[in-house]
Amino acid sequence: MQSEPYTRCMAIARWIVPGLLAFGILFPAAAGAQQTPPAATAEPRPSFEVASIRPSRPEVRNFDWDDSPGRVTISGYNLRQLIRVAYGLKSNAQVLGGPKWINSERFDIVAKADDAETAKMQRMSDEDSVKERNLMLQSLLAERFRLKVSRERRALPIYALVVVKSGIKCKPAKPGEDGDLSGWGGHLEATTTTMDAFADYLNGVRELADRVVFNRTNLTVAYDFKLDWSRDRGDGGA
Repeated sequence: MQSEPYTRCMAIARWIVPGLLAFGILFPAAAGAQQTPPAATAEPRPSFEVASIRPSRPEVRNFDWDDSPGRVTISGYNLRQLIRVAYGLKSNAQVLGGPKWINSERFDIVAKADDAETAKMQRMSDEDSVKERNLMLQSLLAERFRLKVSRERRALPIYALVVVKSGIKCKPAKPGEDGDLSGWGGHLEATTTTMDAFADYLNGVRELADRVVFNRTNLTVAYDFKLDWSRDRGDGGA
């Protein structure tokens, strides 16, 4: 038995998605071995047992993501953002093509795996659990949005996070500190944060206009630091 939100969403999806949605997923040539297209596999992708998808209310502009092993709740994400997460991309700019509404139509999704899949994910490491969840999201996009993707490598402009000649000035984190990285209004506070995590955070900063950021510092320890910057629209404007 299908819930009302699911039935209503699929009626809309049939209207806006009459056929396959063909997308290209780009892997920057400049990224080298750090980001290679995943190899094709004959094994079927895992999938959610049940899922509800409905258009986000137009008056709500916030977006949110909450998940645990076997379950995900998503609010206010557009299709480009969903594809970026599902395929483990660093930037929305790596999703090429798609319909005009790929950025404007936003969706609320609640999806749950069956008990066996949930138990399997609970035994996984955090990294492997995220990979499994992403495969399930890929299945969901293919089944409900009829998404079809192809992968290619292309030269793209990137930003590289490097250490200045005068050396690193961040303070190494104290042993036992909890890690946290949060930012708002041109201000960022980081506790027990690696440069890999910092580079990933920068990939979501509006001022970088979807340009991918790679960690080229060769630093492996975690640091505590604060950062302030002047906000703009990501296109050089104030």
